[in-house]
Amino acid sequence: MALFTCNICGAENAWRERMDTEHPSCGCGSNVRKRALIHLLSMELFGQSLLLPEFPKLKAIRGIGMTDDDSYAKVLADKFDYTNTYYHREPRFDFTEAHPDLAGAYDFILSADVLEHIAPPIDRALDETCSLLKPNGFFVATVPCPQQESLEHFPELHQYRLVTLGDAPVLINRRRDGSLEITDELLFHGGRGATLEMRQLSPGGLREKLLASGFRGVEFLKDDLPQIGVFFDPDVSQPLVVRKERFTMSDAAMSQFIDSWLNAHRQIHMASTSRWVRLGRMMGIGPRF
Repeated sequence: MALFTCNICGAENAWRERMDTEHPSCGCGSNVRKRALIHLLSMELFGQSLLLPEFPKLKAIRGIGMTDDDSYAKVLADKFDYTNTYYHREPRFDFTEAHPDLAGAYDFILSADVLEHIAPPIDRALDETCSLLKPNGFFVATVPCPQQESLEHFPELHQYRLVTLGDAPVLINRRRDGSLEITDELLFHGGRGATLEMRQLSPGGLREKLLASGFRGVEFLKDDLPQIGVFFDPDVSQPLVVRKERFTMSDAAMSQFIDSWLNAHRQIHMASTSRWVRLGRMMGIGPRF
């Protein structure tokens, strides 16, 4: 048995065997891929792997999420100018559509196991993701990559609907040429009736599409991070960070960062000079600064 610190809530956890990608392994609901996502976000922003509660509040940094989980989305909204969005409910945001008014607006975009569910062609969503980012913005994602070759399940998807025939769901699609196709034996993530898998991606195929969309750097996280409970079993979604250019803080964000540091420094100084702290030191108890 060993311990890890959840980098989403800060809780200490014990485990006896390796964890799969989906099963929550902390009381906050975090799992391997969610902790990997926050690790990569921290490394890009601050150059080190901080716990999410330790992130400084920097409202000058703007981000957007693709259906992010509440376990970290609520904290991100407190720390940054961040909005979590959804495809099926408010606040809605369709990454396959162009948003010229938001071009170059975001420092970061997060996507945890979403790209495999976006209707084809996936290139539209990747192009728009790149367009939405600032020149030095970045995209952090987790994507299941079980195949050596990428596979599109419905390459001619156009006008479609999921319906139930008998006791099983089927996909009915009208191709662009007007012909109909019906597909059964569908794969859903999260169980039947949940999110339909549109494709299976390979690391090489995903890298190729990301570079074709305008990104310049693609970096996959491959090393275990036992201190935060990140392990790479075969079923773990692949975490990655994709950059246009290396991230640098704006002047406004750097000013907020300095203010946050100075405020923390003042609080530590005030605590260290407290007469109660001094008394505790004399008795051999209390914090050391």
